[in-house]
Amino acid sequence: IAVDSIYSIKSFSAKNIENFKNEAYIKKELELKNYVSLAVKTVEAYHNRTSIDKIKVEVQEQLKNQTNFLFSILEAEYEKSKGSLSEEALKNRLKSIVDSTRYGNTGYFWINDTESVMIIHPIKPELNGKNLVEYKDKGGKQIFKEFATVAKANGEGFVDYVWPKPGFEAPQLKVSFVKLFKPYNWVIGTGEYVEDVSSKIQEEALKTIGEMRYANNDYFWINNSVPKMVMHPIKPSLNGEDLTNNKDAKGKQHFVEMVSVVNKNKSGGLVKYWWDRPDKKGKPREKFSYVQRFEPWDWIIGTGAYVDDIEDEIALMKENTNKEISNIIISILIFSLISIIVVYMIYSYFIRQTIINPLKNLNEAIIGISEGNSKADIIDKKSNDEIGTLVDSFNGYIAKLKAGYEEDAKVIE
Repeated sequence: IAVDSIYSIKSFSAKNIENFKNEAYIKKELELKNYVSLAVKTVEAYHNRTSIDKIKVEVQEQLKNQTNFLFSILEAEYEKSKGSLSEEALKNRLKSIVDSTRYGNTGYFWINDTESVMIIHPIKPELNGKNLVEYKDKGGKQIFKEFATVAKANGEGFVDYVWPKPGFEAPQLKVSFVKLFKPYNWVIGTGEYVEDVSSKIQEEALKTIGEMRYANNDYFWINNSVPKMVMHPIKPSLNGEDLTNNKDAKGKQHFVEMVSVVNKNKSGGLVKYWWDRPDKKGKPREKFSYVQRFEPWDWIIGTGAYVDDIEDEIALMKENTNKEISNIIISILIFSLISIIVVYMIYSYFIRQTIINPLKNLNEAIIGISEGNSKADIIDKKSNDEIGTLVDSFNGYIAKLKAGYEEDAKVIE
């Protein structure tokens, strides 16, 4: 029973370990999928900030602050010089201030009047002096008329439109803040390209994803469908690199496979390959990663787990299971040994009581009768078992002998 129990436990344990191994890989895949989904949602939250309405919110504080700062200079200069300079000279001085004012990398201001005539434009001086009321952007919006309308109606406000941007063939979406300088009915404006704001938001998103960690300091990376590395927190040397011909230790173009996987399934999928492990320098380790694409920015976000980690979990389970089995085996063996000793003692006791002692007593009685050492001429029967039957037979024999002795005595007498 003990041997059969041990064999059954070992067989059951082996099946459990195999099931645990399969479940461990499935569980790890689901875990990676959930982590990637979290990263995608984080990126999505940043992307939501790139809508026109959200861009306005993003830039309004900055554009307002820059404009108000310029207005404080203009108003101070106006109050200081309006009595000492001619109106034309004062206008030229204020225009000069606006024309030369810059902020950030590309920030500037322009002035048009409430009739949509361009007074000063530092980037496109060819527009100066022109009536732009009929000027339309690529979307058909009369933007300078809109600037004047917003400034006259509310004193200040935002306008979105498309405008030529250096380095780009097509006009780019832009959001501008305009404010009315009342002394001369000037509409002073400044703006920022949506692309620039989006780029800043993307940089914020990349920084956030790059700093995200979970479990055993595991990380996320981002490549695109070229495939080109967008951000890798552990190997920044890969950033911007074309990964088309990048191969793992077994020759697999794993980044190309990642693109193929996300093209087939919008919810992403698993890719297996070999990769250098930061905490274990030396040979590349087998790894499987879950990847999912964030389509608006063409970002393929991925994270992975090394097979070593799962094998370590399995090995730990085997070790714990083997310890438990060893304890069970020792318990069974000790229990079996104790049972054998107890059974042997019980068996020995009953054998002695039912066979050995009665036979010994029978032998002593026979010897006593035969030698005349016993006062009794029959053997006491103490049980009704086989020994008792033997005693009856022997007593019958003695009775016959006794009857014979009595007949012989009569003959002799």
